[in-house]
Parts: sequence; structure tokens; C-alpha cells
Amino acid sequence: MAFRAPLFALTTSIVLAGVVDGFAILRYGVFVGNQTGNVVFVGVGLAGHLPAWQSALASLVAFGLGGLLGAGLRRIPAAGPITPPTVELVVMLVLLVVWGLVDTGLDSGHDSSAERTLLTALCALPIGILGGLVVRTSGVQTATSYQTGTLLRTTQGLAEWVFGRGDTSRVRRLALIGLLCLVSYAVGGALGASTQDRPIRSFAIVWALALVMIALTLGRRSTRTRR
Repeated sequence: MAFRAPLFALTTSIVLAGVVDGFAILRYGVFVGNQTGNVVFVGVGLAGHLPAWQSALASLVAFGLGGLLGAGLRRIPAAGPITPPTVELVVMLVLLVVWGLVDTGLDSGHDSSAERTLLTALCALPIGILGGLVVRTSGVQTATSYQTGTLLRTTQGLAEWVFGRGDTSRVRRLALIGLLCLVSYAVGGALGASTQDRPIRSFAIVWALALVMIALTLGRRSTRTRR
């Protein structure tokens, strides 16, 4: 998608993903965005060493369904300033609000693994939508909810930059955007973890970031979106 302020949108989306992952790993014991980690958790659980593996599996399935839902919403014809990406973001925000309300009502599933599994799925669903929103920024492939590939691309860009190989401007852009992604994810994780005693603050941060992203898709001159 083409945002009016692509770097700001990228930073916002990654911080959002970091907030929910930082919150979820401490509250539920699994990730809701970093699905690579959840694949390992499922394997460890099947080996009998992680009781919360069902939550990891629920997160994997819900994240995939969120990605599928986002792809379907992307096909909705644009109507004035209401573009498909805006619809995706609004749906994502609604789902995040539902997750926050249910989490508060169930006290983060404190006494029930079944409740934590439900809450994990409810949070992973909108994050699955988020995962397909910002896939390229300033000509660089980017990801929001996982950063392993970002780290590899960043180190490759830094190596090419340092040793003077390839298009200098391209590799510099690749390295700097990669570093921005990594720092944004870490900042989001810190924010999510720092509000553990007052979960409503995590929800407020998440909702505010989602609203900012919605604002970034409105008022565009063109209703066409690009991937």
C-alpha cells in the first residue's frame, strides 16, 4: 500500500506489532505477531516442554485467517477517500478493540489456559491483517510483525555499504530502513512490556497507533493502492 508518509506508517505499524507482541509474550506466554517463534513453541509443546503450545497454535491459525481476511478486504472497490487499505485498518481497529475488551473482562485469562488461548487468537487475528499492510517502503521490502528477514537484509545492506559494492544510495536506504524497523520493533516491545501492571495502557497505545494509520490513508488524491 502507498501511504502518504511511508516511513512514518512503517514505523507506526512496527511499533504497534511490537507493543502487542511484548504484551502477549508476558501475558499469554506466546507471540501474536512473531509467528516464527510460535512455530518453535508448537514443536516444543508437542515434545512435552511447553504447556501453552495450544495458544501458540491458536495464534498461528488466527494470524493466517487475519492475513486471508486482509487479502479479501483489499479487493473491495474504492469509494472516494475510503480505499481498501482504510477498510482493512478500520476492521483491524475494531478487532483490536474487541480483543482489549475481552482481555479486560477475562483478566488476561489469568486463571485459565483456555481463556488465554482465546485471547491469543483474538489478538493475532488483527495482527494478521497488519502483516499485509506495509510490504514495501521506499523501494525496500519491509515486514511489520516479524524482523528476522529484516535483520538479514540490514546486515547485507550494511556490508555492501561498508565495502562499497552496488548502488550506494540503494544499499544505504536498505540498511537505514532495516535499522529503523529493528529499533521500532524493540521500542514497541518495551512499551508493551512496560504496561503489564496496567493493561489498559497497552490497549490505549495500540488503538492510538491504529487510528494514526487510518488517518494516514485518508485524503489521498488517488484511490488506487499499490503493493
